[in-house]
Amino acid sequence: MNKSRLPVLIAVAVAVVAIAVGVVVIRDSNKAPAAATRLTCLGGSEKSSLMADSEIQGILRDKYSLEVNFDKRGSYDLVQIPTDQLRSQKVDCLWPSSASARSVFESTHNTDDFPGYRAESVLESPEVIYAGTAATDALLRAGIVVQRENSYYIVDFKRLLLDYVLPKQKWESLNAQNLAGPIRITSTDPKSSNSGFTLAQLELTIVASSDVYQPPTVTEAKTGLPTVRGLYDAQGLQPDSSDGGFREWLIQGASTLYAGYENQILQQLTAYQDNPSATEALLNGTRLLYPDPTIFNSNPILTLTQAAQPLITALQDPEIQQIAWKRYGFRSATQLGSANAADFPRIPLAMQPRNTTPPRADVTLLLLACIRDNVCS
Repeated sequence: MNKSRLPVLIAVAVAVVAIAVGVVVIRDSNKAPAAATRLTCLGGSEKSSLMADSEIQGILRDKYSLEVNFDKRGSYDLVQIPTDQLRSQKVDCLWPSSASARSVFESTHNTDDFPGYRAESVLESPEVIYAGTAATDALLRAGIVVQRENSYYIVDFKRLLLDYVLPKQKWESLNAQNLAGPIRITSTDPKSSNSGFTLAQLELTIVASSDVYQPPTVTEAKTGLPTVRGLYDAQGLQPDSSDGGFREWLIQGASTLYAGYENQILQQLTAYQDNPSATEALLNGTRLLYPDPTIFNSNPILTLTQAAQPLITALQDPEIQQIAWKRYGFRSATQLGSANAADFPRIPLAMQPRNTTPPRADVTLLLLACIRDNVCS
């Protein structure tokens, strides 16, 4: 071969290879992206905004090929849907708001009926009591609430319940300024909504357990159920969903205490980020009180189909976990130290509130029967 032609031949060969590679790349780029797996999930209303977030939807779609149709339901309603109905409605996963709701599902269903069953917590939020400034000041003066490290704690919850809420004492008895009417702790309806039911669990532990850091036994629970029923009756009409109930309390509830999730005020603060006047009203008029101890709501994902199992991994993605905290106030259930109080510098957060264990399924079902059917013995 003429050596003078060698460079030309090499150049031609390189060009042919480049064209071939280019054709493959163009062909691949024109291929339709892999179809995302579409899932139907039922979950607590407090996660509606999280699951509607366009950035989270994009991560689920682009990184995990998942699209989730999220339908909000009360936690204790959704975990008691019969197996046949879950199948007929092609429900892929349930996302209640507590480990107790998960235990109810597992005690009332045969999980072998769901070949893709897997349960794992991905987010959590402690139960808190919201209060207006006048109510907080009155409770501070009475010694029921104390302030530690810039956070507020309800240290005498039993006294608050038994000496003030249950006998319907009025705010005037605590010399509360500009407040009238009975001292009440309102919540969502515990018959269906987890935030309200967690309050009832906490009340039962406070009044019935010999050690508030241990859940009550069945025997202990039976002695405390009539008291919890009395506290429930004292609330009056209750909203059905955690999301709507908190917003309703913000507008109407300065003279009541409200049980909800810590993340609700953090999510609301994010929603108000472009509205300075609403932000100031929220910060100036609302206090976050941590029951001591409280109960952490663990938000477990229950997958019912094989197709839904990758959703657990997807929701544990560090990027989604950070959005869930910084935008919606959910603490991570998988990444230690990812929740930083400095991300919400104007709200006094307790990063390590003391907590107690929720009751087992047998006690939980007794409590549900007491609230739903008034069977409290």
